[in-house]
Amino acid sequence: MKYIAIGLGFNLFWLLAVWGQYQYVGILIALLIGCWLFYHRSCPFALIASVIGICGDYVLSQLEVMQFPLPQDPLFAPFNDFIPLWLILLWLGFTSMVWVMREQVQKLPLWGAMMGGSLGGAISYWTGLTLGAVIWPYGELITFIGIAVVWSLYSGYLLWLLQMMTKREIA
Repeated sequence: MKYIAIGLGFNLFWLLAVWGQYQYVGILIALLIGCWLFYHRSCPFALIASVIGICGDYVLSQLEVMQFPLPQDPLFAPFNDFIPLWLILLWLGFTSMVWVMREQVQKLPLWGAMMGGSLGGAISYWTGLTLGAVIWPYGELITFIGIAVVWSLYSGYLLWLLQMMTKREIA
């Protein structure tokens, strides 16, 4: 039951970030802080794990594989040259959720984590496309496949990092 609640909570977080974008940044930050206060080790894991995802999205945006609509609020304009703040917060929320669910995630075989992450990540970005949060100039099929490959590698990295940081927590 705990993991179902966590999964539903993350889906709400995802929806606030992707569908709401800049409207709910304050709520996203408050939810992250709450998670990090309750699960202390989720913060360091999220900060380390999110760097590769955030940088990967930055590279994809610089290669124009993904484009993001510009924010209407000038407060968020500085993120125009990087990636949207809501996407950075989404990465932090996702990796925090992975830490909280680490017992279940670590039970997955490497191939299972990579396959599930590959499809889940690509479907998540495709859903963001359908909600207008991202634009795929190269078309849906080729971009979906590319994102699936990237997420497969990212999922393997996350599993490895979970194992390394869990060992450090025990030691």
